[in-house]
Amino acid sequence: MSPLLLKRWSIKTKSLTLFGGYAVALCLVYVAFTIYLLRRETAAVHERLQQTARMLSTEVDAHLQAGQQHLLTVARLPGLVYGLRTFGEAKGTGPIAPWTTLHYLFFKSAVFTGGVFLVDPTGVVLWTEPPGRTALGTDLRQSSLNAAILGAATGNVSGALGPDRMFDRPHVTVSARIETPPRERAGTLVGIIDLTAPQFAARVQAISTAFGRFAVVVDQDGSVLAGTGGFRLLQPMPALDKDGDAPLLASASLTRAPWRVVAGQPQATALADIYQLQRLLLSLGVGLTLVVLAVGIPFVRGFLWSIESLTHSAETMARGNLAEPVRVGLRQDELATLANTFERMRGEVLRSRRALEQRLEEREELIRLKEEFLANVSHELRTPLNVIIGYTDTLLDQRLAPEHATVLQSIRAQSEHLYVLLRDLMTLSGLSTGRIALEVGSVNVAEVLERLKPLIDELRQGTDVAVAWDCPESLPTIKTDALRLEQVLANLVTNAFKFTPHGTIIIRARHNVAQESVVFEVVDTGIGIPADEMPHIFDEFRQVDGSMHRRYGGIGLGLALVRKLTGLLQGDVAVASRIDEGSTFSVIIPTHLTPAIAPTAAHK
Repeated sequence: MSPLLLKRWSIKTKSLTLFGGYAVALCLVYVAFTIYLLRRETAAVHERLQQTARMLSTEVDAHLQAGQQHLLTVARLPGLVYGLRTFGEAKGTGPIAPWTTLHYLFFKSAVFTGGVFLVDPTGVVLWTEPPGRTALGTDLRQSSLNAAILGAATGNVSGALGPDRMFDRPHVTVSARIETPPRERAGTLVGIIDLTAPQFAARVQAISTAFGRFAVVVDQDGSVLAGTGGFRLLQPMPALDKDGDAPLLASASLTRAPWRVVAGQPQATALADIYQLQRLLLSLGVGLTLVVLAVGIPFVRGFLWSIESLTHSAETMARGNLAEPVRVGLRQDELATLANTFERMRGEVLRSRRALEQRLEEREELIRLKEEFLANVSHELRTPLNVIIGYTDTLLDQRLAPEHATVLQSIRAQSEHLYVLLRDLMTLSGLSTGRIALEVGSVNVAEVLERLKPLIDELRQGTDVAVAWDCPESLPTIKTDALRLEQVLANLVTNAFKFTPHGTIIIRARHNVAQESVVFEVVDTGIGIPADEMPHIFDEFRQVDGSMHRRYGGIGLGLALVRKLTGLLQGDVAVASRIDEGSTFSVIIPTHLTPAIAPTAAHK
């Protein structure tokens, strides 16, 4: 075959191959476009339903909030407790103090269409609005409302309730405690929302029900409280899949009650237009695919096989399997060049990975040996240190000459300093290897700060440093590890004294209610930290001045432990500093440690 014929054949093959590729690509575009339209329309319908659910939940929340605020306002009226006492003394038969009846004018509410009830601590009805709703003296302890009323917290909203001794129609209750000044419950104010009254049902029925749209409010047990589309009150929400047509649903939770609003629309109705367009595009795509298959298969089979082989090799390499060589058959074109390039790249990457794996293994072994060395050295040194401290204490108990006692006290102080360094090393080793567990419990922040005072008194000896406390008495009790929190604060205080030759150190604590955390700050007027060292001050064994002739001692573990322990307590640490003006270290500790992250095992 002549070279010219070969050239023409090559051009024809390439042209047909390109045609087949473009045709297939067009088919794929049709399919992708159809899927995109379907998903976009589905997302749009779902977003509209979600907006409807959020709007209804906001409406119902506003309705409940008005009632809860009304009950809370009335429950806090001065003299209401005295009115309850008057009821109790009269036992339902005697006269009621006339001034107390003025409070009852505030009981009426547009939310509580079923009325408002005044119940004593034992569950007996003392008063109703409107009058005569339930017989005075009715004992509710045997009714389904007993737990909701007698044990209710302020603002508590019940689930769906059927007719009972208190109210003869489907309803829900909202309760508020009436408390004496020592915060003892003197009674309960109960509001009844009539589920059959238009004031509540209108919140849901105001939405458009065109094109099969519906909405329903369900309580914490899944019972229907209100809805459109014929939902039965107090019944579990029924299955909405009718004749295989599952509706599109969206829901939104309420903030004022453990309820949720569900909005939906039949899928066939919501996506009718897009289904029609999808069928049209699918028909066009199928027709075009048949044309491509009839014309292009004989010419592109070999080309596609090579492409698939090369693609498979590329995906195999991407998954990290570098053992399989790249093959595309006996070809002499651009694909062969690309395959040879892939093969050379595979060999280079394989050699580089093996070298990297070897270095990683060596690094992991070095880290393991370092951690074991630190742990073993710290453990072995603690025993003789304890002996030295013990013998020193024994000698100090004897009658010694002043110069001897001074030497022994110096020995003991240095031993204590070395013991603290070893303890920090062991803590750091445990944190690095994951052997440090937390013991979470109730921690009084004021008591933790109080335990820092002996350390501060010791650090202040022989220095010209004043200590100021800015800690309110109303600091809360938090759920955390007291030992690790105290260790964090002690390291920050020690660090502040080390770099503050004279001046003031302020220890500050405050409760951040919005973020549910306690913020501790240690402020000093010391030497400050250079800006270029700020990113590294929390690194292990890192000091601003790391030379052998540095002025300040230590091995650079204090701030590293602060960062690691703060992270273990799910907190955060930050620092702000200026040269010759001082530094401020801030530690944010959450008031409640997450149980899934904070184990309850004892310290190892």
